[in-house]
Amino acid sequence: MSETGQTIRFHCQNIHLDSGEMAAGEVSCTKGEPLELTLGTKSGESIKLPDTAHIALGRVDPHVHFRECAEPTPEEVEAYGPDGIDYDQLIQSIRSTNAQYSIRSGCLAALKGGVCIVGAMGNTPWGPVGPYRHQRSQDYYTEASLLPIILWPRMEPGGQPIPEHEGKDFGSTFGGSGLTGQTRRDMYTLWEGEAVSYHNDQTRTDETITEFKNRTHPDPRLLHHEYFDGSTVLACQKETMDLAESVGVSSLLARHIPTGPSLQQILDRARNASFKLPAEIGLDYIYWCRERLLEQASEIALINYRRPAHPSREDQQSLIRLIQETVRAGYSIFFGSDHAPHARAAKEFKNGLPESPGTRNIEHSLQYYFELASTYGYTWHDIDRLASINPAKHVSQFFPFPLEIGTLQSGAMANLAIFDEAAGYRVNEAKLTQELEDPEYHSALQGETGLRGQSLFTVVNGKVYDVKSKITALN
Repeated sequence: MSETGQTIRFHCQNIHLDSGEMAAGEVSCTKGEPLELTLGTKSGESIKLPDTAHIALGRVDPHVHFRECAEPTPEEVEAYGPDGIDYDQLIQSIRSTNAQYSIRSGCLAALKGGVCIVGAMGNTPWGPVGPYRHQRSQDYYTEASLLPIILWPRMEPGGQPIPEHEGKDFGSTFGGSGLTGQTRRDMYTLWEGEAVSYHNDQTRTDETITEFKNRTHPDPRLLHHEYFDGSTVLACQKETMDLAESVGVSSLLARHIPTGPSLQQILDRARNASFKLPAEIGLDYIYWCRERLLEQASEIALINYRRPAHPSREDQQSLIRLIQETVRAGYSIFFGSDHAPHARAAKEFKNGLPESPGTRNIEHSLQYYFELASTYGYTWHDIDRLASINPAKHVSQFFPFPLEIGTLQSGAMANLAIFDEAAGYRVNEAKLTQELEDPEYHSALQGETGLRGQSLFTVVNGKVYDVKSKITALN
């Protein structure tokens, strides 16, 4: 065990340089201090890494749900809302939510996946709506976190924007406000000139999921995915891009893009748009498709659903090809896990219908990246841009980091993901339940064979965590 504040050095044959090249060298990490990178040399005090180890930029995940919520005082609720709510019921809801998952558990899961910075969603009982509640919630997250967390402001009708931040529109999401028409337009108008992101699918206009089930009688494992098919994403994206352009936002980020056609729709619109259209790809869509779900044990496949739903294999393959072309062309495109830690009971079907969409993903970020590297010919530089460089550029527009992020060079913020590319991997739910301090832990990857990659160390602003088993700070 290293002493607090001590400099820890790693020597590695495979350091991922910003140029895309690999080089041998040494990195030096001291808590709160800039990274030191020296190529070629080796110190006798360096931690020995396997020859198959890599040192890459720490990953940046701009889309997680850590659930935990600050408890407001009665005076805060009276002054800042929400209006017309019973205070005791609000506190009961917050405490129930906080008992199910915590910021700490989310941070441990991120560290396990090599993730050093996250962007957290504000769909909590007392969400970050308006400047006061946003800052109060951001401070709460910062105090409880093990790594930098950007808390995205939640857009609501009448809620004032946060200047130079990115608001999140939950209007079309499951369990959300279901905003349409003039109400949603008024909400966007408040954010004129600012950046916005949005949930990019919606229910069908012609039938409910119950009506769809009764009409088509699909395999229960595919019910959710065939109802929320690619058409629901394309409809929502078009409607939202039209709205954003008419109002005059500066940037519109589509969250968790699931298919090649939905990414192509964004790229086509970007050619002539009056605003920026960055693209976030749902990380697990590069692994899961409907056909693969049918190869899973039924009890796992039945909880492996989210919004947007998993694509068909054809739409998945077109997505994977287009992502690679787009990132190599220099477009602002990146991954987001949409890590959603629902209890298993909340995922079980009720009356033959799915309940809470979303899965735990962030702790297996590395294994998803390996799917692209081993199966689809992605280079590590492709993955570095999608998982680190591009999302770092995006989030740094909205959050004050102490040092430059998204670059692996001396003087930058020391955020690193250190992993062994040769190691095989199998999900062990019991082990991860303990290591992530997550009593409800379960994984959609349970039982999957052929997974590769083992996270060894994750470095956050110079603080080194050993993440091979129990997550332990070394300095």
